[in-house]
Amino acid sequence: MNKWFVCLVISTLLVASGCNSSDNVNSKKETGNRAEPVTLKLYNFGALNPDMIERLFVLPIKQKYPHITLQVIERNSLAIANLTIGGNEVDIVTGWGSLLDEFGNYKLLADLTPYMEKYGIDLSRFEKSNLEGVRLQSDTIAKGSLMALPFGYNYYATFYNKNIFDKFGVSYPPDGMTWDEAVELGKKLTRMENGVQYKGLDPEGIAHVGSSLSLPYVDPATLRGAVNTDGWRKVFELVKRIHDIPGNEFQITSHANTVNRFVKDKNVAMLAAPEVLNSLAGVDFEWDIAEYPSFPERPHTSGMVQTFVLQIAANSKHPQEAMEVIKLAVSDEVQTALSRSGFMMSPLRSGEVNKHFGADHALLKNSHIDAILKTKPAPYVAQTKFTKARGFLEAKYKDYVAGKIDVNTALREAQEQIDAYIAAEK
Repeated sequence: MNKWFVCLVISTLLVASGCNSSDNVNSKKETGNRAEPVTLKLYNFGALNPDMIERLFVLPIKQKYPHITLQVIERNSLAIANLTIGGNEVDIVTGWGSLLDEFGNYKLLADLTPYMEKYGIDLSRFEKSNLEGVRLQSDTIAKGSLMALPFGYNYYATFYNKNIFDKFGVSYPPDGMTWDEAVELGKKLTRMENGVQYKGLDPEGIAHVGSSLSLPYVDPATLRGAVNTDGWRKVFELVKRIHDIPGNEFQITSHANTVNRFVKDKNVAMLAAPEVLNSLAGVDFEWDIAEYPSFPERPHTSGMVQTFVLQIAANSKHPQEAMEVIKLAVSDEVQTALSRSGFMMSPLRSGEVNKHFGADHALLKNSHIDAILKTKPAPYVAQTKFTKARGFLEAKYKDYVAGKIDVNTALREAQEQIDAYIAAEK
């Protein structure tokens, strides 16, 4: 993404001192009866697009804290390591919770625990898996800390091409399918027709399927490989079974390339994955959503929760104002706007907030949104800094699916390679 800035500078007179402004008292530095202008720097480490920032941060801040300016700095314009250099300080850091370590390694995050009571933030408002995930990831930086608050999270679904189903006279996928049922449905839709190879089911790869079982690549407690397990064996065998449907072969590639198989090639009947919706703008085929396939032991459960979080930089020059903005961002009002936007799911437990999901998103106007709402994310497992472990496992899966090695050998060799990689990095 190219560097861009959203900067809104507003300075207004503070209402006469006799007016109640308790919500603003911590964020305002008084000079007589004027609020001193403050510029907050928000470091966007991922996921927030200009529309989201405008609707969910800039406008609410303008309405409630008109003396605060928000300056957005994109990750491509300033490396994390450089945030520690004087003059490069930021105030709010946004990104995926699984990447907290990226900032923790530079001691860039403030523990938010002391702010919770001071600012009246009720943690019981947050959905359990999102908050627990943030706590588990925070523990990898400092035990018992809370290095961020959940802002939103991604959802998984089965996106399907209705035209392909109609073409072959097959009923649309129901909610609550197990992976075995999805495989059988995929077989009915995998066929060659007029020179076009139609593919029934694309699970993207082993990563998201394994996420449904909360399978780690590295044990966060022992910092050793955690892939030579029955869980990963089940995933390898399932994904290979999908791949081996005659005509349904697929390659593990980037997420964007996987989505393109569905959106641009238009020969994939079902894509089971997260983060697909916005790629569907302007497609020339009919599509809809069904619930993400699940394992029998975890019905109505998708991949591990991918929580988008808000953090205060440890070297922030305006931590109080930053906390006021974060408190505003997780308020029912802003979270309802987030839910209605369809950008992400709200991490709040409130049924009132979540029932409006997607109401303002043009692509979801006539979609089966219940398929998203009835699915719960799998329990979170803390991620480690050893992010290359996934690549070793995927490489061995490719050898396995190509018939070069059996599943036991694939998992054993992946485990050995991951352990060697970790040892070399320590």
